[in-house]
Amino acid sequence: MSLWIDIGIGVAELIYTFIIVFVMDAAVRRGFPQDVSRKIVHMWAGGLVVFWFFYTTPYGKYIFMATPALWVLLLVLTALTKDENDPTVKSMTRTGNPKELLLGVLFFPLMLVIMTFLAYRTLPGAVAIASVGFGDGIAPIFGKYWGKHKYRVVGRVKSIEGSIGVFLGTFIVSELIALVFFGAPYLYPILLASALAVVLEAISPSDVDNFIVPFGVWLLMLYLL
Repeated sequence: MSLWIDIGIGVAELIYTFIIVFVMDAAVRRGFPQDVSRKIVHMWAGGLVVFWFFYTTPYGKYIFMATPALWVLLLVLTALTKDENDPTVKSMTRTGNPKELLLGVLFFPLMLVIMTFLAYRTLPGAVAIASVGFGDGIAPIFGKYWGKHKYRVVGRVKSIEGSIGVFLGTFIVSELIALVFFGAPYLYPILLASALAVVLEAISPSDVDNFIVPFGVWLLMLYLL
């Protein structure tokens, strides 16, 4: 019976990922900014980490991984066979070019598969996903609308407001996960992990930040805990 419950959770997880794609596609069709849509999808995907804690059997880990693994395949197929009118292309790319799905967008579900394999249902793994899903996800939105104070690092222009977004997104979501699922705030390690997320997001080359940010944060959390 528990396995069937986990299968049901896996179906809900998969549906969860499709909902935001079609919602944001509809929003983009009505004039919603495509770059903001992309980051909303990014944060929604980061929320997948919560599903970790609802699975009840040893098979849950692999059922969870099925959804991001499926998205890896779908993104590759979409990039190679679809045009700018496809809902996934509209909601997940900056420019409407399907080939863009083969870069950072593809790396996110691939990162989820790897992180789940390495750190399933652990606080370091959850904080790592929060750092890239919510921290890195909200940074461009903060930068786009409030980013008045610019700075340059390793050839890239960033904003102080965007970096604050990285810190707040990582810290707030990680604290919620720690309190709800682990019963303690873990304030000190999460503060340091959030600060590291800011640094890594600032220095990471475009697209590969979906690997560099979470794995750096994960390693730091492992060390601190």
